[in-house]
Amino acid sequence: MAPTTPTTPSKTSNTTPKVPASSAASPGKEEIKDRLNRQENRTKAVNTNNIARIANSQLTSADEKLQPLYSLRTNRPLDHFPTTAKGISKLSGVFNYHLGPCVEVLNRDTDSMLDAMLLGLEAERTGNKEQKVERLRMHLGLKPNPP
Repeated sequence: MAPTTPTTPSKTSNTTPKVPASSAASPGKEEIKDRLNRQENRTKAVNTNNIARIANSQLTSADEKLQPLYSLRTNRPLDHFPTTAKGISKLSGVFNYHLGPCVEVLNRDTDSMLDAMLLGLEAERTGNKEQKVERLRMHLGLKPNPP
């Protein structure tokens, strides 16, 4: 009998092939640009709001003009922003609030007006109207109303 040479099993790869870096799993250039723009808007709004809070904290009368706060999403002044501290308690009526880049427009009352402003600031929106007013005052840099 002729000697047989031992055969070794062929090495077949059971691993999946490497996916190129430009696959669907990684974000595209447009998505990265969009993310950077959103972060830039947020950063600019935070800086603007911090400066406004400092200026608003120096007001000595409820009739003095407030520096407006900006939406963290859009970096635009909050819709229906009160011009004075006295105006915060007078927020009333129906309004149209544009939800940033969304097309949807909401018609709401005063409580929702406060909600919209707090939403633009990414602040807590729980509680009754008085609690929301105080939260907005805090975000503006104003002292709380005495009880």
